[in-house]
Amino acid sequence: MFKVTPNPPVSSAVKSIDPLAADRALAHYIQPQASGSRLSLPESHEDHLVSASSILESAAATAYEHADNLTGPNRKVAMGLVHLIELALRQVDSLIEELPAGVTS
Repeated sequence: MFKVTPNPPVSSAVKSIDPLAADRALAHYIQPQASGSRLSLPESHEDHLVSASSILESAAATAYEHADNLTGPNRKVAMGLVHLIELALRQVDSLIEELPAGVTS
């Protein structure tokens, strides 16, 4: 059987990287060491809870997808993990709902 595969592009279409976009990306993934760093972004407790909620939703979806591919006792263990993640997600979501508007510390 003959399969046609295209050749990779000779050069990258991106000629330069926007320094502001690079700073925002680094600020998102790296905790700055110095308090006066230009990469530091103020975050509230609500922002952290929303981020945790998003991570838990992703973990639950991943565990559920994994559980669907299993059978027997292994599936029960994976579904137990899904249940635990969903319980944690409910707790985080209830904390988000209880926060008064404008909480920033």
